[in-house]
Amino acid sequence: MNLHMSSKNVAIQRSVYDALAREKRRGESFTDLFVRLLNQRGAAEEIRGAWSPHGGTEDLRRLGQLRRGSARRSA
Repeated sequence: MNLHMSSKNVAIQRSVYDALAREKRRGESFTDLFVRLLNQRGAAEEIRGAWSPHGGTEDLRRLGQLRRGSARRSA
């Protein structure tokens, strides 16, 4: 059986990468992290359009909201 996993590259600001890296658990891949966070906080639909094209402080605030499960209430 030959399993092929496709992948995509996503550009994010360093500050967002660092925040996500801090969320990762030991031995967890970024894919595993994203799946875990999406399962905890709901479907990807809930965060569509949440990220600023310029990133920075606002994105970090929204990431914090996602961690607390409050992104929809304050977006």
